[in-house]
Amino acid sequence: MSNIPADPLLRIKKLSDSLENDEFENTAALIFAFRQEKDLLRDLPAVFEGALESILERLESTAMFEGESCSFSQSDLLAALTVWLEKARSYLEKQLGIQ
Repeated sequence: MSNIPADPLLRIKKLSDSLENDEFENTAALIFAFRQEKDLLRDLPAVFEGALESILERLESTAMFEGESCSFSQSDLLAALTVWLEKARSYLEKQLGIQ
């Protein structure tokens, strides 16, 4: 049985907490975890999936080029992931009438 919560807001919290606490083993593990969130992405408008994939593709590039030596800053991309999670949470809360 998976330890991934079914509730989309819990899924976002788990990803946010893992990102904030640097719990991913490496960049590949982080990218894999976000790409596994198909159920979460189904609960969001398509624009969220496109934005997430753009961030993840750039993160893959930073991993291939030792992080900051790439034209993309890994720290900036991790910050962009945090913003993505915040926007996804906000959207879902509005849809659920929480905000």
